[in-house]
Amino acid sequence: MAQVLPKRRRVRPGTPSGAAPSVPPPARFPGVAIYLVESRMGRSRRAFLTRLALSKGFSVLDAYSPEVTHVVMEQTSAAEAIAWQEHKAASAPPGWTYPALLDVSWFTESMAVGRPVPVEHRHHLEEALETLAEAAGFEGSEGRLLSFCRAASVLKALPSPITALSQLQGLPHFGAHSSRVVQEVLEYGACEEVERVRCSERYQTMKLFTQIFGVGVKTADQWYREGLRTLDDLRKQPQKLTQQQKIGLQHHQDLATPVQQEEAQALQQLVEAAVQQALPGATVTLTGGFRRGKLQGHDVDFLLTHPQEGQEAGLLPRVMHHLQNQGLILYHLYQHSHFGDPTRKVRQSHTMDFFERNFCIFRLPLPPEAAVGGFQRHCGAWKAVRVDLVVTPISQFPFALLGWTGSKHFERELRCFSRREKGLCLSSHALFDLKQVCCQGLALGRGNTGIWVLGPPSLNGTSIPKTSGAKSGSNPV
Repeated sequence: MAQVLPKRRRVRPGTPSGAAPSVPPPARFPGVAIYLVESRMGRSRRAFLTRLALSKGFSVLDAYSPEVTHVVMEQTSAAEAIAWQEHKAASAPPGWTYPALLDVSWFTESMAVGRPVPVEHRHHLEEALETLAEAAGFEGSEGRLLSFCRAASVLKALPSPITALSQLQGLPHFGAHSSRVVQEVLEYGACEEVERVRCSERYQTMKLFTQIFGVGVKTADQWYREGLRTLDDLRKQPQKLTQQQKIGLQHHQDLATPVQQEEAQALQQLVEAAVQQALPGATVTLTGGFRRGKLQGHDVDFLLTHPQEGQEAGLLPRVMHHLQNQGLILYHLYQHSHFGDPTRKVRQSHTMDFFERNFCIFRLPLPPEAAVGGFQRHCGAWKAVRVDLVVTPISQFPFALLGWTGSKHFERELRCFSRREKGLCLSSHALFDLKQVCCQGLALGRGNTGIWVLGPPSLNGTSIPKTSGAKSGSNPV
């Protein structure tokens, strides 16, 4: 999501107005009046955020007026936000003082602490670095990707905003490149390199294509090199698409719309009901960003298990049978468990595991008069949502829960720390002491998927995936 850059301005009491302001409810924070822009947010999402803000004592106005001090937008670039404001300015009365144009990150942070947080450069510093990280990933430069991700993560973890470059001294993962980006944003409110990347045809095309279900960086790059640029270009050449990609393109509008917390909860209820029908006593655990407290995400992940080891065998096909009978599955791709099969070469996901799973697109029924992606949907409508169902034995559940909770960057760093600092190998299946394994005379072999341990039944054929990323001695950018 692009960050909106203009600085914060407030309306002084007595500002003349040619339009009658909306009447806000009683609020705890005088001088703060929020307007939520619906265009990219959607009506139901806007209504949910409005209720949340009102419950915490914020004033939220229904109409854009001189009383508004903070305009909150979602999935909107700086250029789009400024154009939106200029359009509003055309009909503004004399003496209009323009409010702050803010990304939804300011709103969510304010809701988390129960008060308006200061509008600081910190709200877009890390996003500038994340844009460069994403661009590096599109170019296949994993070292640069990790370096920018690490620098952005450091900024997010700081207890107070960065207001001067000197505050970066002594912080890890900040090289000359990242520091230069931060300096430009602090001084000018934007970084020329970042804005150039965001506006480039390649970045925009790669971002668009990799948002399609079933499309990775390599495929997106191949399509770009072939001259494809838009979704319509892909629709005109269906022979280039796999069945998974065709489904992803068909439901792209829904799948590109963020999944909301209440939608994740509704999906959990559907999955739990199917699991209880298939195997009473089995459990369903929501993981991913929603377990970390995020209000929205791009998909929903569930871990399925049973308190009795081995009872989870055969659970997933039965669950899928119940879900399909209800008409809730638009598409699914089943993957067998490859745990304990050292001859099997599989493409690992970011969780680096070998669990049995189903990659699904759910048909989620929507409440009456719901709005999704800015379009009104009526009673009986539904939304396509990406869902991963993962089955784990109860003995591996703690490690699977850690691995699938994320974030991707946190998992990578945690596994690097385990190996380099503690001599341990952490995966979504287990935690191994390599020294102890070697002392027991077990054979180790390295393959495309990691380190294989060959030994007694408890470890036989167990994969300990290696951590991907830059070498420990690499320099930050």
